[in-house]
Amino acid sequence: MMQIAKKYHKINLLLLFLVVGFILRLNNLSGRFLWTDEFFTLFQSSGHGTDIKVFLERISRKQDPSLLKAGEFKTFLKFDPHKSIKDVNNSLFNTDTHPPLYFWIMHFWRKLFGDSVLALRFFSVLMGTLSIYLAYRVGWYLFNEDAAKFCALFVSISAFSVRYSQEARAYSLVMVLGLLTWLFILRMENYNNNLDAFSFAVFNSLGFYTHYFYVFISVAQFAYFTASHRQDTAMLRKFYLAFLSSLLLFSPWFIPLILKGYNFYLAEWVFGYPGLANKIYYLFSGISQYIWIFDIYAMLLGIALFIGFLLFIFLATYVIKDMTARYPKQFLFCFIMFIVPLLGMFFIDVVQHGALLKQERFWIFPFLGFIPLAGYALDYGFSKVRIAAIIIILLMFSSSVRAGTTQFGPAPKYASLWINQESAGRRSAVLIYNIRTAVFAQAYYLDDNIYLIPVLDAEQLKSAVRIASNHVDKIFIARHYHPSDPSLMNEPFMETDNIGPEFKFKTKIYKNYISISEFVK
Repeated sequence: MMQIAKKYHKINLLLLFLVVGFILRLNNLSGRFLWTDEFFTLFQSSGHGTDIKVFLERISRKQDPSLLKAGEFKTFLKFDPHKSIKDVNNSLFNTDTHPPLYFWIMHFWRKLFGDSVLALRFFSVLMGTLSIYLAYRVGWYLFNEDAAKFCALFVSISAFSVRYSQEARAYSLVMVLGLLTWLFILRMENYNNNLDAFSFAVFNSLGFYTHYFYVFISVAQFAYFTASHRQDTAMLRKFYLAFLSSLLLFSPWFIPLILKGYNFYLAEWVFGYPGLANKIYYLFSGISQYIWIFDIYAMLLGIALFIGFLLFIFLATYVIKDMTARYPKQFLFCFIMFIVPLLGMFFIDVVQHGALLKQERFWIFPFLGFIPLAGYALDYGFSKVRIAAIIIILLMFSSSVRAGTTQFGPAPKYASLWINQESAGRRSAVLIYNIRTAVFAQAYYLDDNIYLIPVLDAEQLKSAVRIASNHVDKIFIARHYHPSDPSLMNEPFMETDNIGPEFKFKTKIYKNYISISEFVK
């Protein structure tokens, strides 16, 4: 009877963590505005990526920009029933760095559920909730039932996990696929089952089809299995065969991309950041975001979370001693799965002048290795220093609630609605730097009859003002500032408050990483 009661207690706790995690991921899901990266999901999953590239390149070649209205830009963002998966593939293959799996899924997802903010983000919510259960299973195979529950609890209330389960991007899918491949690796070790080896190969290849930086996770898996099974030739051979099979499954996408001569440095949001000191700073400071993310202006919460972080470090110091004594092989697993992706990011940042460590989203790759470490630490803390563990859990929960209320990056809704209001009854034009994620994001919320003019340089800006002066009474200059680097979606020539004698500067607003300057005749 006691056994049955215990079993139901464990099941109820896991269900509680799943429900709490699901609710946290629903928190303000539709209330937070779509931001620029999510508009990338919109036009790539619609199959319009190639159309947009041609469209903006044609504009950039003109000395005198065309007068186009916002409504003409919006058509590229809507789901188009005439576009197919082939169009999605062409868009990605010819215009961008991203592999196709997430965009394939979103293409069919939008076909079924539409283009509302809730619909676009809900797939990520489901993946984030599934990752809670998978974290539990990984913790169970690695350690024991108690540690497994805390692994699930950690993923459920980690602000980092919540944040990337609320975004219409591929990161929650990466989390699920990474945990699934770990699960099948651990099962393969325990049961030596061919089906588990096959499942690992399939889901590992799907990881590559989701994000190219999934290679960090895959290299960590390879390193762990090679290190821990040196003496077991048969097991090692089985893993290597499964690993090679996953690469072969990915080759139909990757080989044509390489043969095409794809230039990875087209990812301007990754490369071009020299310097070593900042890399080291981000290497050590980034780990704290796994525990909590908070607004730098919320000082009281920040102080509380800092105290909690010190408590976590205190627990972790003792946890590592305990884990290496009781579970040396499992510690090796967690350490390699955490440190290899982190070192991979650091290597690219230092050698190739990358900015992976600087950008919070890329920490999703080492995050997977942090999950079992954190789960074990919370389990240890709850049994040894319960009050400290409870404080950490409560602070993590409060941070996760706040995570649902903050913007990811440039979100143009507020700025566009302000322009719409200021333009009421007046003819207006919005000038913006010619980069697709900013242009189409800005168009999405503008009134259809407001002109939207992408400009590529100072000369085009001057020409746009001259041409617009014959048709409009107001001009707005929109500037999008990416949190990791303000220059990614803006240029210095856009910062002017003097656009010529026909228009005078009136006012400026700044909201959600977007600045709008208004000029009137």
